[in-house]
Amino acid sequence: MGTPTLPPISPLTVVREEKLQNCLEELQPNEYIVLHGMKGFGKSSLTASTLKNSKFIRNIFYNEVYWIKFGHKRSVDEDILIQLNRLYHLVKNLEILPDSYKPESLKDSLIHFLQDYFSRAKHCNALLILDDVCDKKIIDTFDFECKTLVITADLDVVLEKRPCVIEMNDGFTEAETLGLFAKVLDTEVERLPVEAKLINQECKGMPLLIAMFSAQFEEFKHDMKLHSKRWRYYLDSLRNKDEKNHVIKKFLEKQEAIFNMCIDQLPLEMKEHYEELVIFREDVNITPQTLEILWGGSPFQVEEMMLDLCHKSLAAKQWNAELRSYIYGVHDLLLCHLRKRFSEGELVEMHKSLIEKYRKYCNGNFSKLPADNYSYSYIGYHLEQAKLYDEFPNIYLDFDFIQQAIIHSGLNNLLIDLNNYKKYITKNYDRVYEMRLIDLGKFLEEQSSVIAEHRRKNCLDIVQIALSHPYEGYVKDTATQLAKERSKYLYIFHAKKLRHMDMPLSEEVLTKVHTLCFTCDPNLILIGTGRGEIFLWDTFYKRQKVFTGHDKNSCIKKIIISNEGDCFLSLDDHGVVKLFRLFDDENYKQNNVAVLSPRQKQSFWSGIFTSKIPHDDSSVVFSVPGEVILDMTFAHDSSSVAACTNKGTIRIWDRRGNILSDPGRSPQSNLKNVAFTMGSNLLHVMDEIHGFLISYCKYGEEYTYISSYNVDLQKKKIILFCSVPEQNNSLFIVTEEKAVYVKWFRSQNHIHSYNKQTRASVENEKTVYVCASLTNDGRYIVLADSSGFINIWNTDVGHQPIATYRSRVSSLDTYWLKEEGCHIICGSENQLLHKWKLPVEGTSTSIRKHLFDAKVQNFGDAPDTIVTETLSNTIITLVDDNKIAETEPINAKINNLILYAEKIIYVTDKGIVNIFNIRSKENIPVLNFTSNVELVEILDMKRDHNSDILVCRGTDNNLKVWENVKLTYLIEDAGYIIAIHKVDKECVVTVTRNGIITIWNINGTNWVRVDIVKNLDSVSIYSCLSYHKSFLAVLNENGDVVLYKLQQNTMSLPAYIKIIEYFRKRYTQKLTCCEISQNDKYLAIGFEDGDISIIDTSTSEEINKLSFHTSSVTQLRWAPSVIKVPILLSVSSDELVWWNIALALYIRKPKWPSIRINRSISTPSVGVKGNITPNMSTSQSIDSCIFNMQNQVEDKDTKSDIDKETKFWKFKEGKNPNKPALLGVVELPSNFFAKVCISTDFTKFVTVDIYGSVSTFTLCGYN
Repeated sequence: MGTPTLPPISPLTVVREEKLQNCLEELQPNEYIVLHGMKGFGKSSLTASTLKNSKFIRNIFYNEVYWIKFGHKRSVDEDILIQLNRLYHLVKNLEILPDSYKPESLKDSLIHFLQDYFSRAKHCNALLILDDVCDKKIIDTFDFECKTLVITADLDVVLEKRPCVIEMNDGFTEAETLGLFAKVLDTEVERLPVEAKLINQECKGMPLLIAMFSAQFEEFKHDMKLHSKRWRYYLDSLRNKDEKNHVIKKFLEKQEAIFNMCIDQLPLEMKEHYEELVIFREDVNITPQTLEILWGGSPFQVEEMMLDLCHKSLAAKQWNAELRSYIYGVHDLLLCHLRKRFSEGELVEMHKSLIEKYRKYCNGNFSKLPADNYSYSYIGYHLEQAKLYDEFPNIYLDFDFIQQAIIHSGLNNLLIDLNNYKKYITKNYDRVYEMRLIDLGKFLEEQSSVIAEHRRKNCLDIVQIALSHPYEGYVKDTATQLAKERSKYLYIFHAKKLRHMDMPLSEEVLTKVHTLCFTCDPNLILIGTGRGEIFLWDTFYKRQKVFTGHDKNSCIKKIIISNEGDCFLSLDDHGVVKLFRLFDDENYKQNNVAVLSPRQKQSFWSGIFTSKIPHDDSSVVFSVPGEVILDMTFAHDSSSVAACTNKGTIRIWDRRGNILSDPGRSPQSNLKNVAFTMGSNLLHVMDEIHGFLISYCKYGEEYTYISSYNVDLQKKKIILFCSVPEQNNSLFIVTEEKAVYVKWFRSQNHIHSYNKQTRASVENEKTVYVCASLTNDGRYIVLADSSGFINIWNTDVGHQPIATYRSRVSSLDTYWLKEEGCHIICGSENQLLHKWKLPVEGTSTSIRKHLFDAKVQNFGDAPDTIVTETLSNTIITLVDDNKIAETEPINAKINNLILYAEKIIYVTDKGIVNIFNIRSKENIPVLNFTSNVELVEILDMKRDHNSDILVCRGTDNNLKVWENVKLTYLIEDAGYIIAIHKVDKECVVTVTRNGIITIWNINGTNWVRVDIVKNLDSVSIYSCLSYHKSFLAVLNENGDVVLYKLQQNTMSLPAYIKIIEYFRKRYTQKLTCCEISQNDKYLAIGFEDGDISIIDTSTSEEINKLSFHTSSVTQLRWAPSVIKVPILLSVSSDELVWWNIALALYIRKPKWPSIRINRSISTPSVGVKGNITPNMSTSQSIDSCIFNMQNQVEDKDTKSDIDKETKFWKFKEGKNPNKPALLGVVELPSNFFAKVCISTDFTKFVTVDIYGSVSTFTLCGYN
C-alpha cells in the first residue's frame, strides 16, 4: 500500500493531527468522516501520519484498519470489483480470488461476505479508509456499517451519509515544508537559504508538489547544501510554471489528467460557467456579486453553483465577516490548467465578454461598477487582456471613476494602475494626454493624505479636493467645470496665496500603523500592526511582505533594526520579543512593474488557500517566564539583546537566545526603558515609578551596578529613551511633557556629575507629546504632540523649533540620507505614512504660530483686509495680497492681535497693550500690565464722546478700561472674567471662571452691577450671546450647558435687564464651544471628541447629533437667519464643515444598526442636572476668533440679494445619503488655532496657515 511522503513532526502538524484524531475517537460504527480537498493537498499524508500510533489503532479500531485506494485508469465498476476483492483478501488474509468467477456473482459474494464480517461486534469498530473516491457508487458499495474514513475531492459522493467533514485546502505549513526540505537534505532548518521559504510560498503548501521537490532535492543534496543557484533555478521555474523543469513537468502531467477528469464530468452548463472563471487572476477573492455579472444568474443561483464546484474541489469558499458574504477562489494550478484549454484569441474574447457585461450592468458609466471587492481593482487588467485599449483614457481620466476606484480599492491600487497602463491612458504617449496623466498623478500623490482621510471618514469627494489643488492645469480645470455643473451640491473654491509649502509625501497602507521603523533602505519600512503582524512596506513599488509570529491578538509596540540591517527585533504588548531575519528577493527587485497581490488590491481579502494555522517567521523568541518585557534594544554592534520587565528584571541574550547576563532583579521596580551607551559598555534602565536612571557597567561578560540618578520626571510617561549617536556619555529622554538631555562624566568605577537640560516642553496643559525620534546624527529631536503638530528641535540648544509640520501622527522614525545632506522623517497616522525631508543645513528658519485676524468683505465688495505677524516679529496689513502697512519690529513676543476698523490691537508677553493705526502708521501703547494679558475685548458702546472702549484683564480679578489717551480707569473686583458681551449701548454682560454672570450698566467710568447670577461649584469655560441679545449660553467644565434669557424688567424704575435661567442640560462629553442661531431657534454645542449637538431652544430638546469631526470642535458659526435655511459651519483643527440642519431634523433612524462603522461614535448623554464632579480643565481662548460678525445682513441693499442667498442654500443637497445634513468638507490648512474669519453674508472664509499663506474659501456658483 505504501504511505505518502510525510514532513517531520512539528507543533503545527500535531494540531492538524489532533483534529483528525479527535474525530476518529468520536467516530461510531456506521458513521463517516470525510477528508475533502483538491488532489495533492495532503489528505492521505495526514491520515497516514495520524494512524502511525499503534496504541491508538489498537484501542480505537482493535487493530483493524483497511486502506483501500481507488484509481482513475479503470472504469468505476471494474475498480469497485478489484477493491472488493482486495478488501476480502485483507480481511481473510487469503490469495485474491480467481478470475473464473463471474463478475456479477463475485461482486455479490464479496459484498455479502464483507457485510457479514463487519456486522459482527468483534469487527464493527474496524476503520475502513476509502481513498480517492470519485463516485457515489463506491460509497454505496462499501457501506458495511463499520467506521469509515473517506478521502475525496468530491464531497457530493458522500453527503447523504451526513459525515463529519474536514476541509483540506491549506496544505503544509511553512514549518512543515522547511522541516521536510531539511530532512531530505540532512541539514538544519536554520541553514536553509531564503529561497526555501519562497518555494513554499509559491507551492502554497501543496503537499504533493512539495514532496516531489523534496525528492528532487535529495538527488542533489550535496550541491544544494553549498550553493544557492540550484535553489534559485527551482524557484524561478515555479514562478514561471516552466515545464522544462523536470519536477514541474511531471507534476503538471500528473495533475492534468485529474483536472481534466474533474472538469469533464461536470454538467455542460456548469462546465461552461466554470471555464469562464479562467479570466480571473491567481489568488483573487471572487464574490457572488461578481459572478452574478459574469454568469447572469441570481445571487442564490450562483452561490448554489459555486457550492457544487466547491464540493468537487474545483473551487473553495470561505465566509468573509467584513463583507458579510461568502467569497470563492480557484487554485492557481487549476487556473493555469484552464488557460491551457483555450487559445489566446478565445481568452481575449472572454475578457471582452466580461467588459461588455460590465458595460451593460452600469449602463456605460464605469464609475458605477458593482461594489464587489473586485471590479474596481481589476477593471484595468480585464481591459488590457481584452485589448480594449481605447477604453482606458475614458475610464481612468474620469473623476467619478477615480473617486469610486479609490473608495473601493484604495489610492495605491489606482496610482499603480495609472502607471502600469499609462501607454493606453495617454493614447500611446500623446502629449496632451500625457500632461493630463502627469497632472492627475501629481494631484493624487500630493493630496494623498486628504484623500485617504476623507475616504476613511466616508466623505471622499475628488472634485472638492481638486478645487484646493494649488496648481493650474487639467485637474483644477476639470474640477471647476464639474463643480459648476453639479449645482445641487455645495462646492468650495480655495484660493491660496502661497508663502511657503512643505507638503509631506503620504501613502496609504493596508492597516492601521501602531509603530514603524526604517530598515537600511529608506524605501523599505517595517510597520507594526494591531493584530500581531509586521509588514515590510516598499514605498517605491507599494508592495509588502508580511512577518507573522506574534499572537494575532497582540499589538506590536516597538521595532528596531540591527546595524547590519539583516534582522530586526519586535516587542508586543504581551511582553514577547522576537527576532526576525530580513532577506532580499532578487526577483522582487528585478520586477520593475509594480503588480500588487490580491491581498493589497482587494480591501477585504482572505487567503482561501493559505494555511489557517498561523506560522512563525521569527528565528528567536526572547521572554522572561512570569514577567512582561516592557522594552528591549540591540547592543551597539547588534551582537546581543537587552530587555527589562515589569518586575524589575534586566536580561541580556546573544542573538541565538542564550542568556549572557542577568545584571539584577528588583521586584519592587517597574523597568520600562533600556538603552546602551559607550559602545555597549554601559547599560541604562529607567524606573519610571521612582524616577531613577539606573546604570550598569560591563566587566568581562557580566554587567554590574555602577550608579543611579534621580531624573525627576514627575512620574510622567516616557515615550523615548535612547542613547545619543556620536556621544558616549548622553541619553535623551522624552516624556509626555518635556524632552530632556542627560549627560554625565565617568571615572573608572563611577558615574558622576550628571547634568540634565530641558530641550523642549509642551506649550499648554491640554497638549502632550505622543511620540518622538532622534535623528541618526544626534543633532535633532523630532517631537509629535496631541495637537497634531510635529516640531523639530536642535538637541544642543532648545530655544525654539527649527521646523514644524502639521500631522496627527502616532509613531515616528527618521533616516539619515548623509550624502544628500538631509533626514527623512516618517510618521504614521491611522493607515497613512507621511514623509518629510529635513535639510541638515539651512533649517534655522523658525516656523511661527501666525497670529492673524481679518475683515472679510461680503461677496463682490472691496478686497479683504488681513493682519498677521511675520517672522521678523512685525505685524503686516495685507489688502488683496498687497502690504499696505507694517509695524516696526516688536521687541517682545506677540500674544494676541485683533483687527478693529482701521486699528490693530496687539498684546505682548511684557503685558503691554498697543494700538497700531493702519492709516497713519502710528503705534500707541495704551495699557500696561505687570502680568500676562489674558482678556482683550473691544466694545462699541456708541457714546457721544467716543464709540469704542477697550477692556482688558491680566491674571487678577480687575478690569482695565481704555477709552482714549486721556481716559483710562480700573474696575476692581470684577471677577476672573472669561468673556464680555455687549447687550446694548449702555449695558454689558460678563461671565467669570467661577460661574458668576453679571449685568453691568455703564455710565461714564462707572460700572454698576444691576443683576447677578451665581452658579455654585461651577467652572465656566465658554459663553456666547445671541444675535438679538436675548439669550446667553454658558458652558461649564462639569458638562452643564445653561441657556439664560436676558429680559427687560419693567416692574422697577429705571428698567433694567434681568438674567433668567431658561434651561440646563448635562453632557458626559467634554464641551468646547457653542453658538446660537440668529433667529434664536437652535443652539449648537461642540464637543472635544468632534461631535456637535443641536438643541431646539423652544423645547430644550436635543433634536440631532452631528458626527463627523474626529478632533475638537473649535468654532461654530450660523449663517444669517434672513436666508431662511439653518446653515451651520463647524471648524476643527482638521477641516471646515458646512451643514444644513433642516436636512437632518426628521431623519428616521434605521431599525437595525449598521455592523460596519467607520469610526466609533460617542453619543452625548443628555440628562437632568446632577451632582457630577467637574472633570475638565480648559479655558476659553483669549484670542478673538473672528472679526465682529454682529453687523449682519439687515443692511442688504435689496430683497433680491436675500432671495439669491436663500435660493443658493435652500436647494443644496448632501452628497452622502447616510449624512444628509453634511453639505461640504474642506481641509483646514495647517493652523495652530483652528481659526477662520467669515464674511457677514457667509460667502467667504479666510484663514492663515503656519507658513503665513492666506487661504480664502468661496462658494462655487454664488454670483
